[in-house]
Amino acid sequence: MPDVTDLDEGWQQLGRQLARLRATAGYTQHSLAPLVHYGRSTIANVEVGRQRTPRRFWERCDEVLGAGGQLTAAFDQLQRLRQEAGRREWPAQAFNGVPHVGQLQPEPAKEQEMHRREFIGAAAMLAVCGAAAAASTTGRRISREDVEECARRTARLRRLDNYLGGADTLRLYEAELAGTMTLLRTTSFSPATAKALLSLLAEQTQLAGWAAFDAGHDMYATALFNTSRSIAVQAQDVLLGANALALLAYLRASRGQPDIATAEASRLPANAGADPAVRALLLERLAFTHAVAGQEKEAAAALDAAHGALDSTEVGTTPDWAAWVDHDEVRIMTGRVWTELRRPLRALPEMETALERFDDTCARDKAFYSTWLAEAYLDAGEVEQAAIVMKRSKRLCEGVASPRPAARIAVVHERLLPYRDVAAVAESLG
Repeated sequence: MPDVTDLDEGWQQLGRQLARLRATAGYTQHSLAPLVHYGRSTIANVEVGRQRTPRRFWERCDEVLGAGGQLTAAFDQLQRLRQEAGRREWPAQAFNGVPHVGQLQPEPAKEQEMHRREFIGAAAMLAVCGAAAAASTTGRRISREDVEECARRTARLRRLDNYLGGADTLRLYEAELAGTMTLLRTTSFSPATAKALLSLLAEQTQLAGWAAFDAGHDMYATALFNTSRSIAVQAQDVLLGANALALLAYLRASRGQPDIATAEASRLPANAGADPAVRALLLERLAFTHAVAGQEKEAAAALDAAHGALDSTEVGTTPDWAAWVDHDEVRIMTGRVWTELRRPLRALPEMETALERFDDTCARDKAFYSTWLAEAYLDAGEVEQAAIVMKRSKRLCEGVASPRPAARIAVVHERLLPYRDVAAVAESLG
């Protein structure tokens, strides 16, 4: 079974193969970039094995360089090796198998030293919060009503994500998570209350993982999502377990490393009895993974199912962690999916309709989503309109404590560079 080192070497070999084919065909990195619809820096990073790109990148390189599909075939082989390598599970420790967040160990990937320091700092912060909370709860018996009050507080804190970035919310969410862990370890309760506490802990761990992802701490976010899934399994909470897998897959797809196996595993069984909003959320994230992998048929099927879930007449109780999912949310994801698949005529109506109703106070999300609208305009040949959208997106994300919009803006800027002589583009690049 291949390990991480084998895969790293495989990506480096694929990058070197691209460099050789490019040079043989007489292209520089700069001249190849607009032909494959990626930036020169992306090509440079890929050639030295520092960046992963989706399948459509390799398909375009094969086409432009006349490589006869050999790059795409090598990419497919690496994807198969990655799936065979499997995913590490975080071991159950401490109270009733619930992992100590402070004991989580990051994957043995080649991460920057800064990420390790951030992880250790966050774990230490959790330990301090847990110690402080323990002083007021040790020995007390708690009820379902106490757990429900904690859940309501978590719901109120979740609303901050509409207006703030993960760098602002992460510590708050970690503190809530630490408090619930302390309750589990220092109080007494009935079996039913224990199950409710575990579900709340799984939900809070996902919320902290989302903030970590939004703040750019992918390794920490992955650890939290994996831990959340383990806790959800113990709580027999099928929906939260599926959402943990969907979040893991979404994180990886967002980094250009679509994990089809994990995304497909987030599908709910037919008898799960999930609320329509939950089904729509899981399906739209599945569609995004398929889109990044260049799998149009599968992405379209997942989108159709997501829309169908919201259109259904089923009546269910929507958990707070999915309460924000509505038709506009699915339309935005639909636009993102079709943009990823370079189908602008399908993407534009969905994105335009939904973003027109999107409040500017949700600056991070509107700035982030607008970058896909700009890319769709570029794919449709509407360069000036793309530049106008990008200028607005840059204004919206000023001061937002999340690197995700800025990273997306940088991607679109790379695609705008060949049109810098257009006045609107020059103003946008400013």
